[in-house]
Amino acid sequence: MKYSLIIENISQIFTAAEKDPLISGGDLLIAVDGNGLIDFAGSKSDFIKLSPEFRNGSDLIYDAEGRAVYPGLIDSHTHLVFASTREDEFALKASGATYEEIAAAGGGILNSTKKTKTATLEMIVEQSAKRLEQIISYGVTTIEIKSGYALDVEGELKLLRAVKELKKRYPVEIVPTFLGAHAYPEKFRNDHDGYIDLIINEMLPEIKKENLAEFVDVFCEKGYFSLKETEKILVAAKEAGFGLKLHADEFNSLGGTELAADLGAASVDHLEEITEEGIRKLALSGTVAGVLPVTSVFSRLPFAPASKMIENGVKVALATDMNPGSCMCGFLPLAASLGATQLKLSIENSLKGITSSAACSVGRSDRKGRVAKGMDGDLVIMDSSSWIYPVYHFAHNHVHRTFIKGRPLTLKGLSS
Repeated sequence: MKYSLIIENISQIFTAAEKDPLISGGDLLIAVDGNGLIDFAGSKSDFIKLSPEFRNGSDLIYDAEGRAVYPGLIDSHTHLVFASTREDEFALKASGATYEEIAAAGGGILNSTKKTKTATLEMIVEQSAKRLEQIISYGVTTIEIKSGYALDVEGELKLLRAVKELKKRYPVEIVPTFLGAHAYPEKFRNDHDGYIDLIINEMLPEIKKENLAEFVDVFCEKGYFSLKETEKILVAAKEAGFGLKLHADEFNSLGGTELAADLGAASVDHLEEITEEGIRKLALSGTVAGVLPVTSVFSRLPFAPASKMIENGVKVALATDMNPGSCMCGFLPLAASLGATQLKLSIENSLKGITSSAACSVGRSDRKGRVAKGMDGDLVIMDSSSWIYPVYHFAHNHVHRTFIKGRPLTLKGLSS
């Protein structure tokens, strides 16, 4: 067989498999075929029995020099495309102002919409590209990116077109999500039905026509979209052929989690205030719980009960929620470290949260998030012989080398 990549001399492989997610013992090898799919992961001696002449038919043989290998990391919840940051609000928050108080004073999401509307598509792409390159340098090979900082037809399309441009420029897998239902713009402050009609009758058809988004998301929360309003948008999105996601139970439990489960959403995210019934419904439905521990730290929020969810059979993804207001941080490995230290998850479940479970959250479980035969050859060599060390030594980038579909990731400005 022709191999595009052989990684040899691996100490440990975190496969993120449902059972036995770790291959250890030293002298391990991963082989990626000519189509960019993993063909083998395990003992080098076993591989040699199958392919004794592999050195004569491989494009690249890479010596890991006793390092550990992970699947490519997956950030399943970000708001990466926006114009301008909001560090002034960060200062207010540091002085004790709440999320709601900042929003009531003209800050928050509506502050970002004002800045986004005046920015050109090129400006948004260039700003977002810098953030994306930084995130890629952390070993992220798949990333979900939401719109939601324009709240009008032209602006939301501009943001999604920016995501489309990023998809052209970078080899990572980008999953676009439409979040026009992020907040009510000033024009529709007292006309919620009018804005929902705009989303359903103008935004969704144009987005579908241009194939700009795979998922539709809604912020179901007091002061934003009620449960009834959320359901109307999600049902219309589902009928139009979009996958569903949902922001819910961040500050108040309105029934959003239960709605997400009932509608078959891929994920429902935040969940700091999830109920027992919400947990039960997630376990029954298979909808992934998206937990955002970095946001809890950044915004002084409670942590979602991730360990309780896992104990009850819920699949839990961990993501950054990278955005200019409540979490200006795109360092995904920190989410796994917080999973272990603050959410009381095992190392295995913390790492699954940014690999295999995250793949389920973005509808990529059939080819992303695991080191297994037939999966995409998205691989990260960590600069450690221990699979635990990158989570243990937190807030430090441990990436040594990244491969996407068996090809080395070489981007200008990136260490890998």
